[in-house]
Amino acid sequence: MTRNRQRLLVAIGWALLIAVYVVVTRDRGLSTLEAAEELRGALADHWWGPVLFVAVYTLRPLVLFPASILTILGGLAFGPVWGTVWTLLAANLSTVTTYVLGRTFGSPEAASTMSRLLGGMVDRARRNPFEATLLMRLLYLPFDAVGYVAGFVHLRFVPFLAGSALGIVPGTVAFVGFGASIESLDEGTPSFDLRILAASALLAVGGIVLSRRLRAGRPPVVTAATETQEVAP
Repeated sequence: MTRNRQRLLVAIGWALLIAVYVVVTRDRGLSTLEAAEELRGALADHWWGPVLFVAVYTLRPLVLFPASILTILGGLAFGPVWGTVWTLLAANLSTVTTYVLGRTFGSPEAASTMSRLLGGMVDRARRNPFEATLLMRLLYLPFDAVGYVAGFVHLRFVPFLAGSALGIVPGTVAFVGFGASIESLDEGTPSFDLRILAASALLAVGGIVLSRRLRAGRPPVVTAATETQEVAP
């Protein structure tokens, strides 16, 4: 099977899945928040609630369900501590989902074209995927879009996932904490605490310094060889 045909089949299956989700929720008259509230009931009623939560969160990009709502739901259903644990696990798995989808439809040629359009930003991200991903996460760029783009332009997976895992911690703690402080999902929307933003900035600076020190500690020949591999598909 050719790659273009694989992409077509994935695109058709993805579109059908979204369509089924839209039809089912509309037929039942459920808004996004109401759908999350129904899931909350299932989480509370069964011992395997955390497993269900992680599974749903991991697959939610397939139906374009907002990550923020499920993150808040994690705090509401499991409290601030376990809500953070399960949500961080689920969010990282969901990042893998978006990365794989993006990579399915991307290619090195597409990355080169995008880099020309964006003035070399993509090339810099491919040379320093950890730093680029960390900054995107700490700047609170759209959660799923970061994963899709990273896969599409073929950022190296391990540095991308590491940067993402570190970068989502402050936002996850903030949203889970908000969820743990309310009684239902329709009570309001979260607001950022200045302390969380300060922590984000410190994490960004610390991550960049660490990455640069690690790179500076490598011999020049090794550094050059590694950078060549980083831009390879």
